[in-house]
Amino acid sequence: MDIKIGELARRTGLTIRTLRHYDALGLLKPSGRTRAAYRLYSPADLTRLLHIQSLKTLGLTLPEIARALDDPAYDAQEALRRHIEVLEARITQERQLVRQLRALQGAAEVGWTEVAHTIALTQRVARQVGRFLQVAQDIAGELSLSDGQLQSLQHQTQEASDDWETLLTDVFTALEAGLPPTSAEGQTLGARWQQLVRHTTADRPEIAQAIGRAYEHRLPADLQAAWTFVSEALPAQADGAPMTTHTTVTDLLHPDKNVRIRAALDLGAAQHLAALPDLIGRLGHEPDFFVRENLTWAVVRMGPDAMPFLLRLLEGPDATTRLQVVHTLSKIADPASASALTRAINDPDDEVARKAIFALGQMDHPEALTTLMGGVGHPDAERRNTLSTALVEFGHAALPPLLAALRHPDAQRRAHAADILGLLGNAGAAPALTDALQDNVWDVQFAALSALGHLPGEDAERGIAQATRVADPRLRAVAQRLLADRPHHFASLRERLKHRHAQGGRRQG
Repeated sequence: MDIKIGELARRTGLTIRTLRHYDALGLLKPSGRTRAAYRLYSPADLTRLLHIQSLKTLGLTLPEIARALDDPAYDAQEALRRHIEVLEARITQERQLVRQLRALQGAAEVGWTEVAHTIALTQRVARQVGRFLQVAQDIAGELSLSDGQLQSLQHQTQEASDDWETLLTDVFTALEAGLPPTSAEGQTLGARWQQLVRHTTADRPEIAQAIGRAYEHRLPADLQAAWTFVSEALPAQADGAPMTTHTTVTDLLHPDKNVRIRAALDLGAAQHLAALPDLIGRLGHEPDFFVRENLTWAVVRMGPDAMPFLLRLLEGPDATTRLQVVHTLSKIADPASASALTRAINDPDDEVARKAIFALGQMDHPEALTTLMGGVGHPDAERRNTLSTALVEFGHAALPPLLAALRHPDAQRRAHAADILGLLGNAGAAPALTDALQDNVWDVQFAALSALGHLPGEDAERGIAQATRVADPRLRAVAQRLLADRPHHFASLRERLKHRHAQGGRRQG
């Protein structure tokens, strides 16, 4: 009996995304389709899937698995030999860790605290690396690439998987050690990253550019630090004597992107103000992501002198150029750009508008806060999410206008304000959110209750308890769950408060 993709995912524990990815690669194509074009998998397809998963456990890449299953001339022995080499390399890394631990063990002054710290650091870095690789794979699978580009990326990434794991381990270790990206070690990591990107993408700048954009906007917050480190390390690779100004400006138009990167680096390192028009002009036309990032770095190095050029470019007709300009302004974070960014949040291009919102969130400027508050309750969900993140950056300063927004006539604005207050995490919002539980719109009530669940303090707990007695059974169920989970999340906070009060009482006595 044939089954649909959802049922196959449920029975096997694989995700629907994985099965679709196998289909796109030609690794596991469903034998049939329903009238509505849903995939149907036959018993033979399930047998093939079993073979795929079995070969994966041996360490074979997906292209290798496809060849093993479909190519009679495929040399399985050679594939196994290569993977034995990979395993031996990993064993070597583990032995290095053992030697490090033994060195700690043999040092008289080192105790269990240092040993435990080393083990914890190793485990923490390994988790971060594994998570980054998984998220990167998910992002790559969702890129708007042709089938040929996607297959090429998949193949090259699998071939370089161990190199990526090693490099990411070094990057996250550098972050743990607080290593500056501008240091010699940071520059080396940046150079290795750039070289590996070129290898992984088969030196195809359009793929590298798509990946760079996706990482910038879609990496989770806990992984953004690694991407920021690498992005800042790349521009720092300006070794050797700088070129003359004339030669460097000319090289901004060179057909080799590596020459263009070097030109941007040299201009930025020397802070050649006379080259600003050329740098910014190229910024609006450069097709390669990494070159654009280096151009951005060079322009940011010029500081406020770059502002007039950037603001003029922001008025141009090309959305890609405007996006790069807003990105550059967000790094300069000069309050003088607040007015221009305020206009940019109404840009006809959604990505430019969202980037402008993000840039305003980086500025500790009253005008920026007022502007962003005007967008609370926007009908577009992605715009609301970006606004939420930006407003949280203002911390306590955002509390009064958000509390006022809870009383706004527009229900969507009230619900969005409640959502942001939950993210803000300020216990002072609890009374107003408790009042919002009586709102005449269910979405506002639910947003207020969810926000209370994120707040510490007795006021928030009383508000949740009050919600367990409302008429709506859905809200009651949510409130009961929040109240049941609350001791687990806030017990330590309450203990600290009790201890503080007890100490205060003893001091008064």
